Amino acid sequence: MQEAEKHKEILIRNAEQILKTLKNAGGNATSWELKLKLRLSGSALYLALGRLEAEGKITLLPEDLNLRVSLNEAEKKA
Repeated sequence: MQEAEKHKEILIRNAEQILKTLKNAGGNATSWELKLKLRLSGSALYLALGRLEAEGKITLLPEDLNLRVSLNEAEKKA
């Protein structure tokens, strides 16, 4: 059970880092830019992005071989 808790904490921390990075970047970035800036593995990045999208905090749109990640309005004001 401890291992699952540890992974959940890491996922939450990664999601918080993504939100902070998006706010500093003016509200949007590509998945590739986030991956490089935060030095996350692809799996860690996409798990955190999925969580944020499910919570309604971001919008994901396809852009070439990447995703365009945009903060939703409520998150821009938070």
